[in-house]
Amino acid sequence: MNENRLLVMDDDPDVGAFFGQVGEDLGFDVRVIAEPGQFAETVMAFSPTVILLDLQMPGRDGIELLRELASLERNPKVLIASGLDSRVLTTASELGMSMGVDIAGSFCKPIALDELEVLLVRLKSQIKVITANHLRQAIEQGQLVVHYLPTATLKSPGRWIVEGAEALVRWEHPEYGLLYPRDFIPLAEESGLIMEVTDFVFRASMEQARVWFANGLYMELGVNLSAQFLGDLRFPDRLLTLIRENNLDPSMVTLELTETAAMQDPAVALDILARLRVKNINLCLDDFGTGASSLTHLYKMPFSEVKIDNQFTNDMRLREDARALVEGLIYLAHKLKMRACAEGVEDEATLEMLEAMRCDKAQGHWIGAAVRAKDLEGVVEGWNSRFPGKLRTKAGS
Repeated sequence: MNENRLLVMDDDPDVGAFFGQVGEDLGFDVRVIAEPGQFAETVMAFSPTVILLDLQMPGRDGIELLRELASLERNPKVLIASGLDSRVLTTASELGMSMGVDIAGSFCKPIALDELEVLLVRLKSQIKVITANHLRQAIEQGQLVVHYLPTATLKSPGRWIVEGAEALVRWEHPEYGLLYPRDFIPLAEESGLIMEVTDFVFRASMEQARVWFANGLYMELGVNLSAQFLGDLRFPDRLLTLIRENNLDPSMVTLELTETAAMQDPAVALDILARLRVKNINLCLDDFGTGASSLTHLYKMPFSEVKIDNQFTNDMRLREDARALVEGLIYLAHKLKMRACAEGVEDEATLEMLEAMRCDKAQGHWIGAAVRAKDLEGVVEGWNSRFPGKLRTKAGS
């Protein structure tokens, strides 16, 4: 199979054919599609290494397809094209990156032949060869970094305040640039290095929280937890020791795990999760609503929070059934004495819908993308300044 495969998604057949011909001339295997409904199926079957995606299409636009791509088990480089102005392209690129899509560039249409050739040549044969040894070296050499995705909490009607963040690991690869979890977390799971990667995230994020806390900025932390930790009976004590070393309150830490992870060995997992809750550490069931297990697991496991998957949140404005499902999930969470957090909030209207449903927390590009620690304070101040009232600090409020 050709290691360079280009998928062109453009509703204009003539433009799509032009892009496709340029790709073929440069040695790509090419597929050109004009119907957005064929996008996901083609991505999975063709496994493109590069996607050229038009933003403006009837029916489903390019932003929706970026969101769909983020949920697929493929990680091509994406070139965004549009006849709109460069500010729209910049916003779309940032949004795609916040979703975890590998945005390789963007351009305004029409584009000259030579300029398009330069873009595509730059993306040829950039196959990421990553091994467990590479990842081990990255851990040892300090190439891993943590970015923080802001989380807004509904404090009162019309008042959402950012007072938390989800810690997300990134790899600053010396050759490939910034790598996202989908590029290396599966390898970390398979190789057993996920424990070391997660330990790094715990230490880095809690040390950062201590700095924020000392400066008067209270930030709750969310950290994703691998299933492998749910087989280690010593983990709750180790985590509590780390929390205390950084002078933090255990209640400001939330561990996020999927239903699948919790169910791998329910007896041992229940022991560990119960001890974490006894120590006042919060537990969040991630991707709530997508699991295949029985709902009985939800009330048997000591979760304090559920996170509603963005595939439901994203469709709320357009689909009544999606709105009903999200509202039902929030209602169920509250009935079980849990908080509900919605992912994928990309506009003000969606946030207003969630407020009407009494959703407790929200994440998404409308609130802020994942950023480095040094940039998070600016995001928090910028968002919270839109609402009256004081921020929650170590003195409390």
